[in-house]
Amino acid sequence: MRFTTQTLIALVAGSSMSFAAPTPYRLNTAFDLSTEPVGGYDGEDANKGKLVELEYADGMGGYETVLVSVFGDAQGPHIWEYDGNLRPARDIFVTRSTDDGATWSQPVNVSNTANLTSISADHDGDPLTPEIPYYGDSEKPNIINNGRNILITWIDFYAPGGAQRTVTYPEFGFTEVPYGATYAVRSSDAGLTWGPAELLTSGERDAKQDVCKASSAGFLITWQEDPKGLKPGDADGPGEGGSGANVNNGTDIWYSALRTSAFVSGTPFPAGQRVTNNFTMTDNDGYESGREGAARANSFLFGSTAIVAYEETKGLQGADTGKYVRYHTFSAFDATSPDPTGGAGWILSQPEENARRVRFVTQPGPFQSQSDLRIVWVWKEGAYDAGGPSDIMCRVGRINPNDPMSNGLRPQDLNPPIDPDATTRENAFNNTQAINLSSSMGLSAHPEDDFFEDARAHRGLIRGDFVVFGWSWTPDWAVARYTDLENYNFYIRRSFDGGLSWSESQNLSNIPASAKIDVREPRIVGASVSSNPATPTNPGAFVVGWGTEVNQYEHASVGTIDLNIYLSHSEDYGETYAPLVKLDEVDVVAEPNKGAFESQLRLSPSGTRMSAVWQETDRDSGITNTRFRNGSICLPDLNGDGVLDFFDASMFIDAYSGGDLSVDFDGNGVLDYFDVSAFINSFAAGCP
Repeated sequence: MRFTTQTLIALVAGSSMSFAAPTPYRLNTAFDLSTEPVGGYDGEDANKGKLVELEYADGMGGYETVLVSVFGDAQGPHIWEYDGNLRPARDIFVTRSTDDGATWSQPVNVSNTANLTSISADHDGDPLTPEIPYYGDSEKPNIINNGRNILITWIDFYAPGGAQRTVTYPEFGFTEVPYGATYAVRSSDAGLTWGPAELLTSGERDAKQDVCKASSAGFLITWQEDPKGLKPGDADGPGEGGSGANVNNGTDIWYSALRTSAFVSGTPFPAGQRVTNNFTMTDNDGYESGREGAARANSFLFGSTAIVAYEETKGLQGADTGKYVRYHTFSAFDATSPDPTGGAGWILSQPEENARRVRFVTQPGPFQSQSDLRIVWVWKEGAYDAGGPSDIMCRVGRINPNDPMSNGLRPQDLNPPIDPDATTRENAFNNTQAINLSSSMGLSAHPEDDFFEDARAHRGLIRGDFVVFGWSWTPDWAVARYTDLENYNFYIRRSFDGGLSWSESQNLSNIPASAKIDVREPRIVGASVSSNPATPTNPGAFVVGWGTEVNQYEHASVGTIDLNIYLSHSEDYGETYAPLVKLDEVDVVAEPNKGAFESQLRLSPSGTRMSAVWQETDRDSGITNTRFRNGSICLPDLNGDGVLDFFDASMFIDAYSGGDLSVDFDGNGVLDYFDVSAFINSFAAGCP
């Protein structure tokens, strides 16, 4: 059974969500960012589009706002992935808008490696065929900014210098693939110009899972390096596989950091340093090795203090499988405050459980908290390995006003607490169990209290003492995975006292299992933090979104079948939500071969304007593009820039004259005097 968009929205509208306010976003026409020909070539294989909104003083007493989007797209000869599948090599492209998304610059290629090769490899596993060049394919870009300074990082397979290695996959016909290397590129003028791409690693170890962060003090990059090469996934979870979660022993997390002054002056990032200490021996083949392997790190910069958290194998040689979640803090730019754990890391999770997918959200600088809240750590935890059922667990970090050494990041600053010496498994058994956000059995439930339910894809934000977290949840993991009789929906909990107490969980998506549809890739994004006194941030404003996909029997799955992306928003800390809107323009009933996925959302400081990029694919043609759309809750703000001017009036006249029902403001299906009157009156009243 397939539900139409209208049916799904009607189902949610009759659910437990309150729609008393605010006004829903009025979305403008969507368009492709990735189909502008670059050098006469349109790749039509875009992936992993990202979006940032920059706000900075213009030096003349005013402020400028710029949108910058980055995405990958096909630009070179075909390369092969570890499973032997062929596709064109991708480069990284950047485009910018200075008019809130109304127009965009020609995309700029900032990687330029897709037509370069540093190594040859065996593409088919046949010893009788020669090795062929492997080109510089660029993996997903990551982007961060502080003011007008922007950093983009990615993993690439062009690694000149002679140190690059390869890995062979017997399970995929002995296909051979080179190791990846970490790259960075920067701009100090809000994306108007870009420096050269900077190679940070050599390809001696296989790089993966890069993350970039920024503060006013500088920029931080973290990544993992596997000495024996990327291991394929075990197909136990919902992802694409080969994400870097499955690692060899000796895999470490690395970092490089650069102060803002050095960043602006063009100083190269320094050589990477290990965060973790998993490399303890060299094996008989000359590869780095050890007892443990670290993966999927997340990081942050509090001023000059780096925070790095990740999942790490237990290293018990089969006596206990699974992973711990660990974290480190240290000074990023010098040795004034070295890592107190000496590379071991504190264990946040319960050592007898399998913990993974650690994320954390932090307190934005301008917001004050009566509870002295600084950080909330969140991860998946359960008894089962890999993709088995688990709960979403959290700990809250606060500054202790009675302790001058407290920074909200130490083990003794956490609630529930962990042992200050929880760098070892033995001491971590003293950790108090974390808060269980997702369990239907309550905040104090143990992950094994309900063996059936499963939660994943956790997201959240902090504004002062307000905390909101969301996740995808199903009451029965096995039924949802191996049949289509149960499904995943998007749930949230809120706290108004810095995580001391939490509301009951609330189902925001409310898709019935009978729809045969799952929620995927949920989002929670707060209003942007403004430095402009004229545009203060609304701390209670945030947008929620989620993608949808066909719920399939796992053994009969034909791969992910993406459907649509839905949005709602709140302006009052989640007390009320606007009616749902569909972000994309795909009609999945009339166009069952098309789908939308991987949204990236941004809100204006007031929360009244929204901008988004996402991926949209045609499964028949194989074409995927990065799409953009913006919107406003202000009725006459037709271009979504938050300003009522000639452009909005002109757009209304053109739409009205052309019979475009997007300006049918009273919703009666007819363009008439009442729509003109509504526009004029709203225009005169101005935008909120």
